[in-house]
Amino acid sequence: MSVLVYWLARTAIFVGCVALLWTLGWWDVLSVIAAFVVAWLVSYLALPGLRRRAALQMEGWLSRTQERHHTDDVDEDAEADRPAR
Repeated sequence: MSVLVYWLARTAIFVGCVALLWTLGWWDVLSVIAAFVVAWLVSYLALPGLRRRAALQMEGWLSRTQERHHTDDVDEDAEADRPAR
């Protein structure tokens, strides 16, 4: 859930930056690029706890996925060590 909340918060900050720049009269692609950079900086500075929780959640997902992939490693290695017939 932390990953989703973090993604939504960063997206909301980006949309807010785009809206702010558009109200200031920036109507081109440069405003989107500037909003992306500013939103990245603001979200990085303003959401350190949420970012940490999201990273831990994603690390848990990855480790569980890798554990499922590595459960058969011993059997596969034993099969690879057997001489071919």
